[in-house]
Amino acid sequence: MPTEKEILEVLKKVKDPELNRSLVDLGMIRKVEIQDGKVRVTVALTIAGCPMKKRIAEDVKQAVAEVPGVEEVEVELTTMTPEEREKIFGKKKVEEKKALKDIQHIVAVASGKGGVGKTTVAVNLAVALAKKGYKVGILDADIYGPNVHILMGLEGERPFSRDQKLIPVERWGIKVMSFGFLAPEGQPIIWRGPLVHRALSELAEVVDWGVLDFLIIDLPPGTGDAPLTVAQVFPLRGVVVVTTPQKISVADVARSINMFQELGTRIMGIIENMSYFKTVGPDGKEQTIPVFGEGGGEKLARDLRVPLLGKVPLDPNLSKSGEVGKPAALDPESETGKIFAEIADKVVEKALEFEKLGSCGLKKA
Repeated sequence: MPTEKEILEVLKKVKDPELNRSLVDLGMIRKVEIQDGKVRVTVALTIAGCPMKKRIAEDVKQAVAEVPGVEEVEVELTTMTPEEREKIFGKKKVEEKKALKDIQHIVAVASGKGGVGKTTVAVNLAVALAKKGYKVGILDADIYGPNVHILMGLEGERPFSRDQKLIPVERWGIKVMSFGFLAPEGQPIIWRGPLVHRALSELAEVVDWGVLDFLIIDLPPGTGDAPLTVAQVFPLRGVVVVTTPQKISVADVARSINMFQELGTRIMGIIENMSYFKTVGPDGKEQTIPVFGEGGGEKLARDLRVPLLGKVPLDPNLSKSGEVGKPAALDPESETGKIFAEIADKVVEKALEFEKLGSCGLKKA
């Protein structure tokens, strides 16, 4: 006959789909009852009506059924007490920021490392959404290297204040706020973690975005203070993660995804940038060259069970358009414009899906 120890051992391998941590470590396995070959497991969900409850129950059943001697598995779902939840998520819920109350979807664009074209992707995603008729804003949260204002053709511009609020600069039908507006040109921002946290928290309070369908937040690369603060302070609908096909980029991106999953933030999908380069060969036929390798984004998406939202080519026009402040997605008939339009459709689809699912209460304070 199976023992409770054996059951708990296999359940250590079953993870919460959003937190990506073991149900046992999270304290979600409340009771294991064994009678002959029948096993009954009581699982305490973080909140009643959690949209992931069916998947959790199925994963528990599958794991327990593999233990020798188990003939039948029953899973009972209950809900954690406030005290149990506090052990995981802390006592205080993040206070809703009044300045963000009229924004329907807040989407962060992240990457595990620099140099993957994350800001270019964020800007063109914002433009593609605006071209579809959505009301869009973009926040450049890359404190140490803000570039959104450059790619949007807003160098030298400054936001103005009204009623103690900062009014974003507008370009191409998009409201733009960047630390590049606030710091002197060429002046480095040398801030430690607490100052970064305070600056981003204040931005969440003082910027008057008005009514928006989408606010795109361009995060700095990595898993440091700024991405962590944004995930904690802004009510994110989800995160879009940018990678290149290279193995080293994919490894760093996996770490970034794991960080957001630990924070209970949903991943909308992966965009593979610099995916390929198109040229004309000696025979006059078009050739597609995988300059940085191929398949990295697809494999990562498959391994982490998240969608691959699209592949963006290594296109010289994409770089040039950024340098002159006219994002490539402004031309919906260009190849790059069409790709970003398709990506925008998928982001909208995921945003609506996540909005409908609601939350299991997995955001940490």
